[in-house]
Amino acid sequence: MSKQQNILFSNSLDFKAAGGGIIEHDTKILTLYFQDICKTNTIQLIGEHMEWIPWIWMQLEQEKLKKLNQINIVCLRGDLTQFFHCCQQKFINVEINYYQCNLHLQTEFIKDSLIRKKLLLPAQGERKNNIYSSTGSMRLNRYILVKEGRNKGYDFYYPAISFNLSKYFEHQISRCIDTTIQPPIEFEEHRIFKNTITQPEFNRKQVQILSDSYINFVTTMPSTDWLKDSEDEKYFDTILCKTVPFMLCEKNSNSTGLELLGFLPYVGFNLESDSIDNPVLRWKSLLEDNEHIFKDERRVKELYDKNQHVIDHNYNRLVNTDWEAEKAAQLDRLPMFINEYLGLLKYTTPN
Repeated sequence: MSKQQNILFSNSLDFKAAGGGIIEHDTKILTLYFQDICKTNTIQLIGEHMEWIPWIWMQLEQEKLKKLNQINIVCLRGDLTQFFHCCQQKFINVEINYYQCNLHLQTEFIKDSLIRKKLLLPAQGERKNNIYSSTGSMRLNRYILVKEGRNKGYDFYYPAISFNLSKYFEHQISRCIDTTIQPPIEFEEHRIFKNTITQPEFNRKQVQILSDSYINFVTTMPSTDWLKDSEDEKYFDTILCKTVPFMLCEKNSNSTGLELLGFLPYVGFNLESDSIDNPVLRWKSLLEDNEHIFKDERRVKELYDKNQHVIDHNYNRLVNTDWEAEKAAQLDRLPMFINEYLGLLKYTTPN
């Protein structure tokens, strides 16, 4: 019988780069599980590009991978079709299989958002805020958004940024778009709530502000376009509050929406830059291209009205779908060996 090995991309995964890697010498069938809630599934600056860590790992262990009989790719949140096709092209003599059960993890984020449905009040006339953004932990796409927002005078909420963290992000930005590195900046936090509160409590209180805003900036963890449609409660809360999301995430996040889950894309934004491969250039260009909307109350309201049918469709899809039944149907389509492994896993929701 061929030796089988499972690798789960999680915070506890040690790539053992200096010790020969993690693929065991007698493995013939390798199954890779991707959950996208951890540091082993994010991005890293390599040269002038932001690279997805699993793809970097594949380059390091490619000689072992080429000798395998079979590689199974199991996506537990979002869509990894592009990654699957790249693996087929790279390992032409290896059988590559792709299995998708995106609701295995996303159902938890959806249920988390739906808990807050009872907290929403009936809509009372026009909304008070044109745009809204609240950032907890800082990441590259969020840093770009916050810095742009501060320069433009947007009333965003964010944590404090230290000199060293700003220097780290500015280095990444300059390398990715080949420009002179900008001087690091340092600023204090600008929070919605003065007192320190837990993440669940924050989410409960935030929906009232979110439901009073026309546009919300959604900046989930970037994975440089490998993993698509892997949104979390930030996106689902926006739909729940009937607010329009503006995505600074993966390529074409605004243009296609979360079609994998049956949500329609929103219209009215300038999305010429949404398909740019370079993530830093894409995020910066999207913000610049749509500045005329964000700063104009009339245009914001016009865009919101133009999206009314999308807003209603996505809201109804979110609140009226039996997500557990759809998840069960996805699990039923998976091979038994994957279902057995998933039954042994314990997950925690990320902050």
